[in-house]
Amino acid sequence: MGSKIISPELRFMNYGYYNDNFHPKLSSNDEEERYPIHLYHYLCSKVNVFNLELLEVGSGRGGGADYTLRTFKPKSVSAIDISKSAITLCEDFYSQKNLNFINASADNLPFKDNTFDLVLNVESSHCYPSFDNFLKEVDRVLKPSSNFLFTDFRPSTDLGSLKHSILNYFDIVHEEEITDNIICALDLMSKKRSNQVNSLLPSFLSYLSASFAGIKGSELYKSFQNNDLRYFLFVLKSRDS
Repeated sequence: MGSKIISPELRFMNYGYYNDNFHPKLSSNDEEERYPIHLYHYLCSKVNVFNLELLEVGSGRGGGADYTLRTFKPKSVSAIDISKSAITLCEDFYSQKNLNFINASADNLPFKDNTFDLVLNVESSHCYPSFDNFLKEVDRVLKPSSNFLFTDFRPSTDLGSLKHSILNYFDIVHEEEITDNIICALDLMSKKRSNQVNSLLPSFLSYLSASFAGIKGSELYKSFQNNDLRYFLFVLKSRDS
């Protein structure tokens, strides 16, 4: 059995990705969340994913794990999130036998050493209490010379420490700033997300939610515009020992 058809706004929470030359063909159901899907698709297109044992850390509502499994055909996807309610939601929505959702913390992964061929982390790590502990755990569960696909934003003042932490555990295969692509996607999604915020939440919460959603004109959106926040994509490789 495959994934059920669910309300599209439940599946993805990231800020999306847009490039004039990047337009993968999507199903009618996936089309509803094209730009958040773009972020997963673009990241996963950087390496071979087919027939690999894949782990997603910070899977949220499961849309990315489900899309990656359906589109790139890894052997299996294990997806963890610290939110019990998110995991329960995913277990209700998705039924593929090779897609497994687990409630766990990013800095205490419930897997043996050298378990996975690929680890994926999308717009989640900025929330972690210890980014260094997270990297240490990813390095532990990855097989030697395997890839870690990572994309997220940071304050401009933190980029040096971000790179330093990464290099303590991984080699950088590819590094790309995609802040402008994120802004373009937010522009394209702002009207829809604004309508969702206004319809789902009371007015006194709308301001905070608009910023969280990255709606055009919000504080977070402006932070991307003025480079206070910058968004990067990395393809990393674990070391042999």
